[in-house]
Amino acid sequence: MLPIIHWNLISLEVLMTIILVMLVLLDIFLPKDVRDDWIGTLSFIFLFGLILFWIDQRDIRGVTFNKMFVMDSLAWFFKGFFLVVMVFIFAMTRQYFKSLGQRRNEFYLLLWLALIGLCFIASSADFLLMFIAIEILTISLYVLTAYLKSDKLSIEAGMKYLILGSLASGFFLYGMSLLYGVTRSTGFEMIQSFVNTHAMTPLSLFAVVLIFAAVAFKIAAVPFHMWVPDVYQGAPTPVTALLSVGSKAAGFLILIRLFFGIFAGWHPQWSLVLAILSAITMTYGNLVAIYQTNIKRLLGYSSIAHAGFLLMGASAGSMLGAAAINFYLLGYLFTNLAAFLVIVLFSAETHRDEIEDYAGLSKRSGILAFSLLLSLVSLAGIPPLAGFFGKFTLLMAVVNRGYIWLALVAAVNIVISLYYYLMIVKRIYVDLPINASPIAVSLSMRLILGIAIFGIVTIGIFQGPFLDAALTAVKGMYLFHL
Repeated sequence: MLPIIHWNLISLEVLMTIILVMLVLLDIFLPKDVRDDWIGTLSFIFLFGLILFWIDQRDIRGVTFNKMFVMDSLAWFFKGFFLVVMVFIFAMTRQYFKSLGQRRNEFYLLLWLALIGLCFIASSADFLLMFIAIEILTISLYVLTAYLKSDKLSIEAGMKYLILGSLASGFFLYGMSLLYGVTRSTGFEMIQSFVNTHAMTPLSLFAVVLIFAAVAFKIAAVPFHMWVPDVYQGAPTPVTALLSVGSKAAGFLILIRLFFGIFAGWHPQWSLVLAILSAITMTYGNLVAIYQTNIKRLLGYSSIAHAGFLLMGASAGSMLGAAAINFYLLGYLFTNLAAFLVIVLFSAETHRDEIEDYAGLSKRSGILAFSLLLSLVSLAGIPPLAGFFGKFTLLMAVVNRGYIWLALVAAVNIVISLYYYLMIVKRIYVDLPINASPIAVSLSMRLILGIAIFGIVTIGIFQGPFLDAALTAVKGMYLFHL
């Protein structure tokens, strides 16, 4: 007997697939004119329509496809997160290719494919579906990273990401197969039942280590971070932003599913390992970021450091720890995407990404300078912006867990990060510009930057509703168990 499929649970993904097919057909039949950006314009319209549809799904809960696909509070939370991320990424893409004058329609279509992969990751309740969803996302990102065929840095970035990403996929698949051999299932519900009734064996430990290694690649945790600086520098800037926020959030979503759900029974054995990894990752990322001269490369190492901060929540192994991860990611969304949008707008004018080129930016464009200032001080954790309260909730989680030493390491790292973030601020506002010509920012880009600034400030000042949303996402999570 075939399982009953509840199509209302998967309706968002079905709509996205229909939209992707429609856009592919439009790309085939519409006249090829680089001046007209029909795919980009329609993508924006469809994205906002999907956000409204997502809001309407806030009370829909259940599992389908033989318990492989779940629609719970965590999936709903992150699907909204990914839709908002894509609004910014599509805005960056329109501006980025406007300056390059290259064909961009395929780029938009690959972004839609990546979005579908992200949403399937959010609703995965089986390792088979999760692996397929990760591959949909990752293969899209391989192509997007190497999209600039005439740019040797983009090709190099794509090759490095492909080779190391394929290795990570192999880890995940091998770990999944070993776990199946131990538990006789790939479904999260069956695996959780096994974990709750059996102690960890050497084989199950090896399986979890391999799966975690694959996820650590996604979140750029040490020692699986090697790809980050070169890929961040060489990839088109909208792709760098997607890797920094969307792909990283997907990795931490998987970690929450694993260590606060199906592997929660084994979490005590993992807690200290995650705490040590957190300390190493944030320290390495911050120390190496000091010596960077390229702003995309610097944000790459900064991204590694933020992965270390987020791992604090995973090491806490509590409801507060999981909620702190969600809350931190919300602030990180607006903060990091604002910074990358400034980079896109600045490089469109100067065709440069070196930090020294940002000297005197405040005298060339007040809104770009102010947006980058807010982004950097929020990333550094200065109150009352979103980054400060994100770090504060993570520190609370590890202190409650008893890891005072990890909180102290995090505090030292916040001071280290202040140095290189404020050095950029000093260049923007104190140094004299190399080129004093003003940088024009269109009304639409000002609006997108305004939304990002609004998010950074609002999440920082009015934390209550966002903390509640982050906590609700965890409380209603499928198979949540601590």
